[in-house]
Amino acid sequence: MGLEIREARQTENGVAVTFVTERGLVTLEGSEAQLARLAEVMAQVAALAALNETESVWLENVAVGGSLVRLGLRPGGEGRVQIINPARPA
Repeated sequence: MGLEIREARQTENGVAVTFVTERGLVTLEGSEAQLARLAEVMAQVAALAALNETESVWLENVAVGGSLVRLGLRPGGEGRVQIINPARPA
């Protein structure tokens, strides 16, 4: 799926998680509930990706703080992810 957790830490606003992505390091900061939802959807997408050979589709958008994480499937059993952060170009 192209996301690897590098670091997670408590902040005044919740939790900040730094991911290693194909585009470099990206930090998302949000509530514990938002990050728990992201982890849940990531697990679901990973399970579906293993069964997918032909579809290229976005399945779900998850808000984390001021960012939006789009999760979906690529052909060949891969997940896909796009992090849209209004503070940075997508």
